[in-house]
Formats: sequence, structure tokens, C-alpha cells
Amino acid sequence: MPATPLHASVPWLAYARWPAAFSFWALTLGSMVPDLEVPVMWTATGDLTAARGPMHSVIGVLTLNAAVTVLAVWLLVPPLLRWVDRTWPGTDILRFAGRDLRRDPRDLATLYASAAFGGLTHVLVDIPTHSYNPLWWPWQTGPLNLVPFSDQLWYDLLTTGLWIVFFALVFRAYWRR
Repeated sequence: MPATPLHASVPWLAYARWPAAFSFWALTLGSMVPDLEVPVMWTATGDLTAARGPMHSVIGVLTLNAAVTVLAVWLLVPPLLRWVDRTWPGTDILRFAGRDLRRDPRDLATLYASAAFGGLTHVLVDIPTHSYNPLWWPWQTGPLNLVPFSDQLWYDLLTTGLWIVFFALVFRAYWRR
């Protein structure tokens, strides 16, 4: 299964292709927010394989995840940008796909669309890498398990390795470009 930060590589491809249509920060955070529920669900159920619930569903992505992401972008990104500017003045560390990330769109429509798109990429990436995917929660009664051996160690190691390589390639191709 891809670690939470590796999920960002998929929506970054869309940002690299259509940067004016998306918010980099909302895409990135939106692709990671669904995993906020994993520790909570794991604690509540005691079962790591079933630790995905509403935030890993289409409804969760379009509602709760998008709201959490938009709030995070509004509240956390501006102080982060100020800190980066103070810590590394005059550098181009905040560039991705030829865009200055300080000028990222902050209007509600762009943030929402970017957060929702990032979240949808997360749940779609999870489908072949987890045995339990509540994509159609609350209507889905059983697990959506498209790959029967998805929770076996060899498959987990293989997919994690592939996601690390994919993330590194996307990061290298577009960061500070």
C-alpha cells in the first residue's frame, strides 16, 4: 500500500498539465487527508485492514475530506509559506511545474475542486492496494476487493516499491522546474 505522502504524486501530474486549473496545496493535502481516519478507525475497530471508513468513500471525499482540506489550506499554508520565505530567502524551493507555489489560487471553487480531485485519486489508488475499500459507503455492505492478494506481504512490498519509484520520478520531473 502506498504510504500517505506517496498519494500526492498522482494529482501532481494533473497539476503539471493544467496548473491554472488547480491549487497545488489543495491537491496535495486532499490526496492525503483520507488517511487521517486510519488511526482513529484502527483504534476503534482494532483491525488495520478495516481501518478505512467514510473518508475513503466518494461521499467522504466530496464532503468531509474537502472541507478539512480547504480549512487546512486556508489556515496552515500561509504560515508555512512565511516560514519557508524566512528560512530560505531568495530560493526557488517553492516552485513546482514552472509555477511559484506562493501564488497558488485560494478561491473556494478552485480549492474545493482540487481537494475533491486529490481525494478521489487517493481512493482510486487504494482500490488495487487494499483489501477493504468502502468506495460506496454507506451503501456498500461488503468490502470492495478487486485484488484478492492485496494484503499479502509480497504484494504490499511490491506496490510500495513501485509507488516510491513513481513518486520520485514525478518529484524529480517537476520540483523546482
